[in-house]
Amino acid sequence: MKLSFIAKFVILVVIGLVVVFIIDPLDPSTVSTPFCLGIILMALSLRQSTQIVVAASLIYNVLTVIALVHFHHHIAATVIHVGAHPYFWLFQRIGLFMVLSALAVYLAYYRTGSQRLLSHVQDILTKLPAPVVISDAAGYVVYANEALATTYKQNVNDLTGKRYVDFFMTDIQEGKAMRYYIELFGAQTNSVHDLEMKPFDSGIKVKARLTCLGSGSDRVMITVLSDASDAGLAFAKA
Repeated sequence: MKLSFIAKFVILVVIGLVVVFIIDPLDPSTVSTPFCLGIILMALSLRQSTQIVVAASLIYNVLTVIALVHFHHHIAATVIHVGAHPYFWLFQRIGLFMVLSALAVYLAYYRTGSQRLLSHVQDILTKLPAPVVISDAAGYVVYANEALATTYKQNVNDLTGKRYVDFFMTDIQEGKAMRYYIELFGAQTNSVHDLEMKPFDSGIKVKARLTCLGSGSDRVMITVLSDASDAGLAFAKA
């Protein structure tokens, strides 16, 4: 069940209140709120929209200030710890949490922006007549367009999450195929490779253009096979 923005926000507020007024009082000698709420914010930045992360950051900053002020008063009253600059300590902790909140918002914004761009690219690739496959740095297929399904009679959903070399380098020994795949990714600069391959054990080599883009874990390889009509004819003959 998909929750609305209001429902998600209410749940996050309740969690924040629980942390501040139930979890923190369990041990008055320390303050758990910045740590607990910081973990929640970072988790949200990886899964939720920028709007919900911003809303959660605002309310969590307020709750963090409340928790830190309460902790400071408790320390001053019980004389458990005497600091030379207690207000500087308070300002420092609040500032650190604000920095963490800003980082969570940035990560959420960057992630959602990347997802929008990827959706736009996939929408374009869906309309191409040539079979197109996108694979990641780990060697797994993350996207295949409908032209590939039509040409090679494959279910694109079955390909997603499967190893690239098992479907598109069937004429190469498994170990060598994986090493070759890694070599194609080798340089962290954008690169283009033209080669021939035998997809899906077709027995017929087809021309393919492999384009490697990005860097690190975000690096992907876009494989564009030869024209759909030519590839389909070759696959049918095989």
